[in-house]
Amino acid sequence: MIIKNANVFIDGSFHKTDVRFNEEGIQEIGENLQGEEIIDAKGNDLYAGIIDAHIHGGWGRSLVAIERTDEFGPMEQQVRFLNDKLPSTGVTTYFPTINADWSDYATLGKITRAVRNVKKEGVKGAYPLKFHYECAFLTLDRYVDQCKDWMAPANKEDSDVMVDYDYSDVAIISLAPETEGALDYIDYIVSKGVMPEIGYDKATAEQVIEAADHGLCQATHLFNGYQPMHHRESNANAAVLLDDRIKAQLTMDGVHVHPIWVKIVIKDKGIDNVYGITDFSSEAGLEDGWHDFGNGMRFLTKDGFNYHENGHLSGGSNAMNAMMRRAHNIVGLTREQVGSLYSESPAKCLNITDRGKIEVGRKSDLVIMDKDYNVITTIIDGKVYYTL
Repeated sequence: MIIKNANVFIDGSFHKTDVRFNEEGIQEIGENLQGEEIIDAKGNDLYAGIIDAHIHGGWGRSLVAIERTDEFGPMEQQVRFLNDKLPSTGVTTYFPTINADWSDYATLGKITRAVRNVKKEGVKGAYPLKFHYECAFLTLDRYVDQCKDWMAPANKEDSDVMVDYDYSDVAIISLAPETEGALDYIDYIVSKGVMPEIGYDKATAEQVIEAADHGLCQATHLFNGYQPMHHRESNANAAVLLDDRIKAQLTMDGVHVHPIWVKIVIKDKGIDNVYGITDFSSEAGLEDGWHDFGNGMRFLTKDGFNYHENGHLSGGSNAMNAMMRRAHNIVGLTREQVGSLYSESPAKCLNITDRGKIEVGRKSDLVIMDKDYNVITTIIDGKVYYTL
């Protein structure tokens, strides 16, 4: 099959070229390719299928807690729903992001097992490639207060339970690197092939850099879940800006991080060291209004964002293509910057080499979007999975 008449995003810019692919992967890229099966992109943009490395659920379904099973079915059913729904937003691969805010380590292990059960049965739609455990071991006061009855410093015993005793498909685990035993824990998970992540901490920049010496290499949504910066103080934000060993996630909806700070991060770290995420959650994708969840929390969805009862900004309600649209229209990034940050940088920052770029030999996961980032066609493993 060949895609023609597309603006193909490769290596940070758009190209007028054709792409030949089949179920085995991308076969050829060039002008005037010939073949019988043609997809006419009609002048729209072609990106590699998007990788979302930070997503907790969506449309009422959760990867945070076992909840609303009466309404949406068991966890496996909720995961299958997400797999099927995400391609309509341009996402073809995601990291199930299991958040420890309202649960305990044993429950996180059960959620992990449910996702693995779906993978064993065979995935249709977006593929839950590897796990991302956020808020696993934190110290930032306003989050510790919410889970102080069970929260523990970073340690391998709780970590083993959390991942259901299997690190083989775990990509990222977050922690506060200033706690006692944190460096030993970083050494432990690095030995398992896991990328340690900074977030929800009270560390100094010096402590973060020392953690990077041990292998810490990711920063969960920079600025959100961190102490505010001050010019007379050293903190984690400053360390992430300074140390390019640490790849920075950014929520670029124009609200979670001010557009000026987004541009400063990109200018400072370079676009290859920064990548976009949705931070999509179970309350995302819902209609405006109040929503009650099984964990006892109530959220207000308003104008594309979610708020706790106390007025605190929670995760956004913008799916991947909407996030790309806001990054361009609200934050003011160029189309090339948006393409890099969402279509190619995730693979670069997460050491993924079999997808996440339009390149011969990579998976034929592709998405066609119009100029306003509406998804027209999503292709997974060489087959059209979604059409508008």
